[in-house]
Amino acid sequence: MSNESGQASLRTTAARPSVDAAPGPHLAASAQALDRVQAGTATAVIVNLGCGTKTSERCINVDFSMYALLRRNSWLLPLATPVIGRERADRVRAMRGPVIRHNLARGIPFADRYADAVYHSHVMEHIPRQAVVSFQREVLRVLKPGGVQRICLPDLEHLVRDYERSLAADDLTDTAAQRHDASVAAMFEQCVRQEPAGVGRKPGFGPRLQKLVLGDARARGEIHRWMWDRVNIRTVLREAGFTEITVRSWNDSAIESWAATGLEVDGSGGEYKPNSLYIECRRPV
Repeated sequence: MSNESGQASLRTTAARPSVDAAPGPHLAASAQALDRVQAGTATAVIVNLGCGTKTSERCINVDFSMYALLRRNSWLLPLATPVIGRERADRVRAMRGPVIRHNLARGIPFADRYADAVYHSHVMEHIPRQAVVSFQREVLRVLKPGGVQRICLPDLEHLVRDYERSLAADDLTDTAAQRHDASVAAMFEQCVRQEPAGVGRKPGFGPRLQKLVLGDARARGEIHRWMWDRVNIRTVLREAGFTEITVRSWNDSAIESWAATGLEVDGSGGEYKPNSLYIECRRPV
């Protein structure tokens, strides 16, 4: 649940917006706030929802996590470092571009037909299934006619295929059993865990303080509420009103200047979230 750098296990939903119910009427950001937001040098207005620490100067980045709070109030970062850890504090320092702190449970804070593109990565699996269509209609609302939504998600199809391969490779050894349990965990661990990612049962005062201040995995919004593949996501996108629903690769997009955002690239130039599902669709013209 967020766009942090480093291991996937550290990309926690603490950096995800809390979306526990269908979004209601959108909260329009003030004119002053929007005047301060710049889309960098990009000609297209790209909104990056639930950005965590993975932001871009070419996007308007939106998040409700502690990372957005610390980004806006950098004087708090030294005080927060013992709680969030030095690695996460460094990610906050590396954030670039405008960041709006906003809870997406209240809608997307932009006017109708505001954006050329809307992007979110590993966000939608944290939204209750019954609220997903409402969320998608909010995305549709803020897109310009012909605008593109790009979605990056954990790919249930890939996880199931890994699980099936693990079953087929079972040779009754303990090593095979451990490998297989890891394939099960890849599908279900984040649906059921209580310990926050990156904390677990680590000793010391810092992890305990972090759990006390930020809560457990459910309180942080880390829990997966649903899983998606190329078939079931098509259903909700169509219901919300999107067309031209297409599976993409991590380095291919119809969004103008998409590669320049760097949002799906890791520090070595490779895929930031390997084995994800990438979907694009359009608001009808």
